[in-house]
Amino acid sequence: MSQQQRVGIGVAGLVVALIALFVFLMSGQTESAQQSEVLSELSELASQNSATDDEVTTAESDADPAEQEVAETDTEAEAATTTSPAGELASEPEDTVDDDVVEDDDTAVAETTTTTAVAEDSPTETEAPETTTAEATTTTQAEETTTTTATETTTQAPTTTEAVEATTTTEALATTQAPTTTEAATPGVPAVASFEVIETIPHDTGAFTQGLEISDGRLFESTGLVGRSSIRELDLETGETIRNTAIPDVFGEGLTIVGNTAIQLTWQDEIAFRYDLDTFQLIESHEYEGQGWGLCLASEGSGNLIMSDGSSQLEFRDPDTFESLGLVDVNFDGRPIENLNELECIGDTVWANIWLSSLVVEIDPDSGNVLTVLDIDELRPESTRGNSGAVWNGLAYDPADGTLLVTGKLWPTIFRLELSTN
Repeated sequence: MSQQQRVGIGVAGLVVALIALFVFLMSGQTESAQQSEVLSELSELASQNSATDDEVTTAESDADPAEQEVAETDTEAEAATTTSPAGELASEPEDTVDDDVVEDDDTAVAETTTTTAVAEDSPTETEAPETTTAEATTTTQAEETTTTTATETTTQAPTTTEAVEATTTTEALATTQAPTTTEAATPGVPAVASFEVIETIPHDTGAFTQGLEISDGRLFESTGLVGRSSIRELDLETGETIRNTAIPDVFGEGLTIVGNTAIQLTWQDEIAFRYDLDTFQLIESHEYEGQGWGLCLASEGSGNLIMSDGSSQLEFRDPDTFESLGLVDVNFDGRPIENLNELECIGDTVWANIWLSSLVVEIDPDSGNVLTVLDIDELRPESTRGNSGAVWNGLAYDPADGTLLVTGKLWPTIFRLELSTN
C-alpha cells in the first residue's frame, strides 16, 4: 500500500469519526432539550398549587431564624446545561461543593469544582463521564480530625467486602395512609401536591446527604463524598447525631431499611453494604453493575427493592440477594424523565426527587407513569444559595403520621411536610 493510499484511508477514517461524533452530540442535545421541556412542563403544573409563603413562615415561627431561612426561588441548581462527551445531559454538578472550605465539628475539607466531566458523586479525583446523566466532583481533602463527644460516637466501617453469613428479614415496612392520592384528576395528567411545613428539625451542615430513612421512629441518613461518606442515626426531634460510622474510600449513596438491616449504595464502586441496624456492623456486601443513586423498599405490592442510577429507569432488586429482577422506564406524557435520584417507597408507589430541580414525582412502579408532582423550591435555605452542590436530596416517609421529611446536601434544616393533593 502506497503512502498516498494510507493517507487517504486515514483521512476517510477521520471524516467518519467526526461525522459519528457530530451525530452523537446532536443526539445528546436533543435529549437535553427534551429533559428541559419535561421539567418545565412539570414545574408549570406544580406551580398551580404550591404552598404559600404565609404557610411556610407560620410553620417556621418557632425555628432558629439563623438556620431556617426559606428561599422564594432557586435557579442555581438548574444551571446552564452543556452536552457531555457521552451525549447525555450535562449540567452543573450535583455533588460539588462550591464553597472553598466546608467545615463541621469533625472535618475541614477544601473542595474545588470542575465542570469538564459530569458525575453525580465522584469517588475519585477526576471521573470519566457516566453512562447516563453524570455529575462531577473534584475534591481535595485535608486530613480529618475526628472528635468523639458524649452524643456522637464515630467508628470505622470494615473495608473488606468478604460476605458474612447473616439472616436478613425482608418483611415490608409498616405504613399508614400515604400522604397523597395516586390518582390524577384528569386521566394521563399528574395530580399536583401542595404542602404545609409542620415542623423543622436542625440538620448537620457538614452532612452531604444522599439518603434519608425513618424506621420504627428512628431516623437514619447516608452521606457522600470520598473521605466523608458515612451511615448515621439521628435524633428525630433534635437532629443530633446518635451514631456515625465512617465509610472509607467510597462515595456513599442511597439508603434503605430492610428488616433489622440497613442497605447503603455506593456511586461508582458497584457495591452495596448491608449493616446491622443497631450496631452498623457490616454483615455482607452485594455487587451490582452500573451506578447507585437512590434506594427504597416497597412496603406494599411486590415488596422488592427499587433502585435508581440517575437515568430514567428504576431497577427492581431482591431484598435478600440484591439480584436484579427487572426495569421500568419512568415517563411523563410518554417522554422519559432523566436524573431520578433519591427514592422513597410509600405504599405501592415510589417517590423520587429529580436531580438539578426542586421537583418530586410520585411514580407507579408497574407502569412507570408519573402520578403526582410536588415542587419544594421555596424551602431551599438562603444560606445555601450560590453553592451548586447544596441541592436538596433527602426523602423520608414517617408512617407514624403520614408526613414526609425532606432536606438537602449541607442544609441546616430538615422539614416535616404534610402533603395534600387537589
